[in-house]
Amino acid sequence: MLPIERGNAILLITDIPARVCENCGETYIDEETAQEVQDLANETLNGEVSYAKARGKREVLITAFE
Repeated sequence: MLPIERGNAILLITDIPARVCENCGETYIDEETAQEVQDLANETLNGEVSYAKARGKREVLITAFE
């Protein structure tokens, strides 16, 4: 799960395909997937959150990476 915070909104993206480094065991995502995640976040957050209505409140949006 990857949390992305923008303004008063937090977007949680789930099910992102990750790879595991054979040397250190750390998980990572490749450049293409990273770009797709960024595009998904932009599409989801643009227009979905009304910042005027969310003064002082936080909204949580959850979307799956598919």
